[in-house]
Amino acid sequence: MKNRQTAASDLEVRSLKTPAELEAFFRLNAEIFRPDEDADLVSAQRRRFLMDDPDFYLHQLRGAFLGDTYVGGYALLERTMCLGPARLRTACINGVATHPAYRHQGIATTLMQDAIRVAESQRYALLFLHGLAYFYQQFGYIDVLEDTPRHIFARKQLPESDPGTYFVRAATLTDAPALLACYQRHYSPYLGSFAPTRTLQRQEHTLSNWFEVTDSGPLVVLNTEQKLHGYLLLSRRRRKLYVYEVAADTWPATLALLHAHAQLLEAEPEPPQEMSWPLPPTDPTFYFLAEHMPVRSEMLSFPNGGWMARIVHTPTLLQSLLPLWQKYWQERSRLVDWCGTLALTIDAYTSFLEVTPTSIHPIRTPSSSPLHVTLSSNMFVQLIFGFRPISWAQLQPGQQLPAELIPALNVLFPLSQAWIAGSDFF
Repeated sequence: MKNRQTAASDLEVRSLKTPAELEAFFRLNAEIFRPDEDADLVSAQRRRFLMDDPDFYLHQLRGAFLGDTYVGGYALLERTMCLGPARLRTACINGVATHPAYRHQGIATTLMQDAIRVAESQRYALLFLHGLAYFYQQFGYIDVLEDTPRHIFARKQLPESDPGTYFVRAATLTDAPALLACYQRHYSPYLGSFAPTRTLQRQEHTLSNWFEVTDSGPLVVLNTEQKLHGYLLLSRRRRKLYVYEVAADTWPATLALLHAHAQLLEAEPEPPQEMSWPLPPTDPTFYFLAEHMPVRSEMLSFPNGGWMARIVHTPTLLQSLLPLWQKYWQERSRLVDWCGTLALTIDAYTSFLEVTPTSIHPIRTPSSSPLHVTLSSNMFVQLIFGFRPISWAQLQPGQQLPAELIPALNVLFPLSQAWIAGSDFF
């Protein structure tokens, strides 16, 4: 297809307005991201996934137009990200797409600049996305967490099932409260999680309107008292059945889900010999697997790709982080022999933190000579996610971290686990 030349000055980026523009948005999204699937089905499913979301507003869909011609777009969705007790109002970028006839003319760049402008006008703490490698870093994004590792095992090595203790069935909307509680038990502890703030309404939505076309709905596992002890979320991509999220509270529940998954795979036209589940490596479900069967674990890391974030409004971000820092400090300040005033500079923005043996709080004007810490915005974002340690920051050019503050900084920025549940993908 021959590209049509256009000038950047002719391009307008704005919210979608008409039914025809909505149709063009979701149609292009389907053709770009699922080219080997039925475009009508994919378009309708993605439309329900976005527009039936309880927190959806039409202005969140942004399009690039040349006159009346739609040439690309993206969605800017609002989520509340959780870093421990901290709540970060976050703008999540979804489905960046350019019409093939208008590629390599700066349209995607214009869309990303528009996202930054809109997010800044709303004073979000962060912009967050899952993106292709080596494109988004030019707009200030940096890697902040990895895709959840996949754990692979042979179907023929599954332990024998234990009939009578647990049973698996298709999930219904009446399972939503128990399913939500199970999801939160397993995913709330991780930095970057959306689990603590998921509502029952959103849980019902994710059960009913997953964005991929699939013939296999969610499964739940219950004990003999009808109490939910786990779930298995499946979808189909490139005609292959796969698990995008799983959690189980006990080994018998895990085993029941394993056999339910294996039965589904056995019914496939070409049954795979191996199964795989995506799980945080510290989740009990992974430990149940590893205790009872051989497991091979794989984590793929793509530099400048995958889950990435950038600061939008530094004062908002710092204010939002205070509950997390207060928690860290109250738990571990006994390990630090330092109190005083810390001057934290992120790029060109400086704030002051007063640190006592029991608390940490912002101040306008330091009462004593502060110790200065200087970090780039990218380094700071990686530190708050626990994606890199302070020892890594010390090695990077342009960062200023006084030696006497290293123990305190290790308390405020510990290396940690950050994972996004499959059902929180956007």
